[in-house]
Amino acid sequence: MEGLDKVKCYSLKHGSKKDKPFVREVKVNCTGIDIFYGNERQAMRFASRAAAIHVSRALKDYGNFYLIEEE
Repeated sequence: MEGLDKVKCYSLKHGSKKDKPFVREVKVNCTGIDIFYGNERQAMRFASRAAAIHVSRALKDYGNFYLIEEE
Protein backbone atom coordinates (compact mmCIF):
# COMPACT_ATOMS: atom_id res chain seq x y z
CA MET A 1 0.00 0.00 0.00
CA GLU A 2 1.39 3.30 -1.04
CA GLY A 3 1.95 6.02 1.52
CA LEU A 4 1.80 3.86 4.64
CA ASP A 5 5.47 4.50 5.31
CA LYS A 6 4.65 8.19 5.75
CA VAL A 7 1.96 7.73 8.42
CA LYS A 8 2.67 9.84 11.48
CA CYS A 9 1.85 8.77 14.98
CA TYR A 10 2.11 10.61 18.26
CA SER A 11 3.14 9.70 21.78
CA LEU A 12 3.14 11.62 25.06
CA LYS A 13 6.26 12.45 27.03
CA HIS A 14 6.38 13.76 30.60
CA GLY A 15 8.21 17.08 30.68
CA SER A 16 10.17 16.61 33.90
CA LYS A 17 10.78 12.84 34.15
CA LYS A 18 14.28 11.74 33.13
CA ASP A 19 13.93 7.97 33.58
CA LYS A 20 11.26 6.37 31.36
CA PRO A 21 9.40 9.60 30.47
CA PHE A 22 6.95 8.21 27.87
CA VAL A 23 3.35 7.36 28.77
CA ARG A 24 2.94 3.60 28.33
CA GLU A 25 -0.50 2.99 29.84
CA VAL A 26 -3.25 4.92 31.62
CA LYS A 27 -5.84 3.18 33.81
CA VAL A 28 -8.85 4.97 35.23
CA ASN A 29 -10.46 3.32 38.25
CA CYS A 30 -12.69 4.32 41.15
CA THR A 31 -9.76 5.64 43.23
CA GLY A 32 -8.15 7.76 40.53
CA ILE A 33 -5.85 7.51 37.55
CA ASP A 34 -2.81 5.24 37.33
CA ILE A 35 -0.16 6.30 34.81
CA PHE A 36 2.55 3.85 33.80
CA TYR A 37 5.70 5.05 32.09
CA GLY A 38 8.21 3.39 29.79
CA ASN A 39 10.89 4.10 27.24
CA GLU A 40 10.23 5.34 23.71
CA ARG A 41 9.79 1.82 22.32
CA GLN A 42 7.08 1.04 24.92
CA ALA A 43 5.20 4.33 24.47
CA MET A 44 1.46 4.42 23.82
CA ARG A 45 0.90 5.52 20.21
CA PHE A 46 -1.92 7.78 19.02
CA ALA A 47 -3.09 7.76 15.41
CA SER A 48 -4.01 11.44 15.42
CA ARG A 49 -2.62 14.60 16.93
CA ALA A 50 -6.09 15.53 18.22
CA ALA A 51 -6.37 12.29 20.22
CA ALA A 52 -2.94 12.84 21.80
CA ILE A 53 -3.84 16.44 22.71
CA HIS A 54 -7.14 15.30 24.25
CA VAL A 55 -5.37 12.75 26.47
CA SER A 56 -2.63 15.22 27.45
CA ARG A 57 -5.26 17.75 28.54
CA ALA A 58 -7.01 15.10 30.61
CA LEU A 59 -3.69 14.34 32.35
CA LYS A 60 -2.65 17.97 32.97
CA ASP A 61 -3.10 17.63 36.76
CA TYR A 62 -0.54 14.81 36.81
CA GLY A 63 2.34 16.55 35.07
CA ASN A 64 3.57 18.47 32.10
CA PHE A 65 3.04 16.25 29.05
CA TYR A 66 3.92 17.17 25.50
CA LEU A 67 3.54 15.53 22.09
CA ILE A 68 6.28 13.66 20.29
CA GLU A 69 5.69 13.30 16.54
CA GLU A 70 7.08 10.17 14.91
CA GLU A 71 7.25 8.94 11.35
